[in-house]
Amino acid sequence: MTVDRLFSNLRERGIPVIRENFDEYLRDESRFIGTADGLVRVHDERGVVDLLTLANHWRVPLTVVSGKTSLTGSCVPLGGVIVDVRGLDFIDPRDPSRVGPGLVLRQYKDSLRGKGFFYPPDPTSEDSCTLGGTVACNASGALSFLYGPTREHIRGLKIALPFGSVLNVERGEVLSTGDSFIVPRTRLSPRLDRDLVIPRPRKGARPWRECKNAAGLYSADPMDLVDLFIGSEGILGIILEIRTILLPPRNPSFALLLSLPAREALVDLVLFLHHVRRWVRDGDAAAQPDKARAFKALTGEDFGSFPQRFGSLLPACLEWFGSSVTALFPPQRAERFTGAYGCLYVEQEYSPTEDPFAVASQWGELIQLINGFRESVSGRVEVEVALDEKQVRGWRNERKGVPEKLNEMIGPGMVKIGMDFAVPPSQLPWLMDLYDGMLPAGKSFVFGHIGNAHLHVNLVPESPEEAREFRTLYTTIAREVIDKGGSLSGEHGIGKLKHDALQMMLGGEGIVEIARIKQVLDPYSILNRNNMFRMGSRDVCNRIGST
Repeated sequence: MTVDRLFSNLRERGIPVIRENFDEYLRDESRFIGTADGLVRVHDERGVVDLLTLANHWRVPLTVVSGKTSLTGSCVPLGGVIVDVRGLDFIDPRDPSRVGPGLVLRQYKDSLRGKGFFYPPDPTSEDSCTLGGTVACNASGALSFLYGPTREHIRGLKIALPFGSVLNVERGEVLSTGDSFIVPRTRLSPRLDRDLVIPRPRKGARPWRECKNAAGLYSADPMDLVDLFIGSEGILGIILEIRTILLPPRNPSFALLLSLPAREALVDLVLFLHHVRRWVRDGDAAAQPDKARAFKALTGEDFGSFPQRFGSLLPACLEWFGSSVTALFPPQRAERFTGAYGCLYVEQEYSPTEDPFAVASQWGELIQLINGFRESVSGRVEVEVALDEKQVRGWRNERKGVPEKLNEMIGPGMVKIGMDFAVPPSQLPWLMDLYDGMLPAGKSFVFGHIGNAHLHVNLVPESPEEAREFRTLYTTIAREVIDKGGSLSGEHGIGKLKHDALQMMLGGEGIVEIARIKQVLDPYSILNRNNMFRMGSRDVCNRIGST
């Protein structure tokens, strides 16, 4: 068997192979279980390059594994060899922005805090996910409303390509020209005998501010080569080093929990804050009239007399918890949902020179205006404030506990059907109306990153028949989201479990584009097979072969 020859070659080079007792590496958080012939743990660049070179020679599939926090089966092997990269867990002592892919995100952020830096990406799994995994899926998290996803905070990558060369590239060094990247052979080690030409993805993501997206390869024109690998789910290379963009320490913050009586108040408030962010943080002049219109819709007042009084309302975090998730919170918090449409969790930063009470009073004044305009029709907005850092941290932990408690509700032999859909923010009112009208009461749970018009919908079936019904509902809603210019994955990616969703979103030509790019960098398709699209698909192979 070729895999036995690979293992023999690895041992000759001093790379140990584990052939049994590695069951924990055959699954991820999706509950999907795979198979493998063995496990290799790598600890340095030389070991990764040797493994890739030999696996490419013997055509043995490799599946890269680190934190195993994926919800899409992306790190679940389907035969071949598992590559554990957690040994690549270094932080450059001279430059903390240079870090290994195997380092746990929480450990990295804690280390940076002690050095006076801040790295914003904060997925719920940050206590166990690794830097490499977050880059591979372009992870985001609760702070993505203000700071954006991982892509915004990566300045360079060192990547081992499947044919054995190492690519070292900084942002801005290699940009696409037309429909391709031309990578000078001098950037590859060992060098090729010619420049490397990689097709540029032409179907894919818009900028995250327009629609949050983690489905398929990133696409832009022109496009930076660094962005090709971020969010590529490991199908194009193995990350050896990540160069992050570090920020000064995060400003202090306080938290608000707003109980909203009706959908209209929620969407109008979120849209107003979205336009504020566009105006203040993004410098988008077109947001000024949008902000004024949104303020009028929210409060019934003209914004012209209020700009100074609401100048600090720029939340870092906007998280939504529909009334459907009431049972997933502690009893004392669940009281907040009584009679409400749901609760909006807000984290508001303030500069060290600002008085937090003064900033909080701006929120109080805005809520008074909302209540004065809407209370008699839809009910009163109630607010709870946490100014103490310990209390804010406790609220955040309650939010992080929601997915865990949801998983505990899943019965034996059942799986939840999860929607990770996102739409352009302008379509948020439509999305909330769609969910309210189509989701089954008592069986659906809605929460997530409403500031990015990206909500997590989880359907929990109690029987195989109900599971089939929910899958049909998933497809129906997915088609509606696509028609509105949305994405079928805001942050979880595609992995091995959502091929049909990506096909629905990009069409056959979009899948073929991804396969063509993979073919250039991974001609024998050894790396992370079946992530994004099904390897060996006759239709895909025929279309590649015809070009």
